[in-house]
Amino acid sequence: MKSRSYFIAIATLCLMAFVSCDRSGKPVVTRAYSYIDSAAHTDLTFELELPVADKGPVGEIRKGLIDIMDSRLAFIGSYEGERLFPRYDGDLSDNDAVIDYYRTKALETLSASATSDFEERKGYILEDEDLTDEQKAEILDTYPGYEYDFSLTKESETNRYVVFNSTDYIYLGGAHGGVTGEGSVTFDKRSGQRFDSFLKEGSLEQMQDLLLDGLAEYFSDNDNSVTKANVREYLFLDGDTIPFPVWTPSPTEDGLCFTYQQYEIAAYAMGMPSFVIPYDKVKPYLTPEALDLLNLK
Repeated sequence: MKSRSYFIAIATLCLMAFVSCDRSGKPVVTRAYSYIDSAAHTDLTFELELPVADKGPVGEIRKGLIDIMDSRLAFIGSYEGERLFPRYDGDLSDNDAVIDYYRTKALETLSASATSDFEERKGYILEDEDLTDEQKAEILDTYPGYEYDFSLTKESETNRYVVFNSTDYIYLGGAHGGVTGEGSVTFDKRSGQRFDSFLKEGSLEQMQDLLLDGLAEYFSDNDNSVTKANVREYLFLDGDTIPFPVWTPSPTEDGLCFTYQQYEIAAYAMGMPSFVIPYDKVKPYLTPEALDLLNLK
């Protein structure tokens, strides 16, 4: 059975600690795009914000967001990392043209794959001698199609940085879908470049207690018996070290937000563990560049 519950949850994980735009800096003006498209055995929803300006640092941010859109939509369901359609090579300053290309190609690609999958499974069902004609018809009539919900929207902003949230929900058959994407992506507004260097090299071992505290807080939201002492009972780890999330941490008003994806450190039923480490606790482990970006010097 398909479920969007995790998609909705991750889309709001770090928004609870929202950073409003600092009026001393110039905000990144964006335009929002929203579409709901359908094709054979396929549904695609599309939510995107792109900066209006296409030059200077804001133009670089815009290019970075288009790169994310390309990396998500051109590889949907490509388990071997094979590109499913070419990168857009037209006028990058034309938002409408860029977006129309990617949503159209993504829908066509998904529909072709979903139709091929349906036809293959249809053959098996029709050949199954243990099913009656009525049962076969019911299975085919209710056979679930593919679904992809693409989301890349502005999450927060200060005078020094802007954060966009990249979270997608994908269902390609099976018991349930899952959340993909790149999480919260931070851009330095001075350079327009993506900023990933928040934590000092070698800080993982020193931050184990902070990660334990954060995970205990997350799991305690649903089970008050979870403590720092027994939180490891909820984790699937190779060894004793809790890794950093694959998704880069993101800045919020109160601290640095860490979010683990489904299955990354815990069972699917545990959701996507997320927590904020306050700046006064994480500050010793931040790089000089991060301290500057976050105005914590």
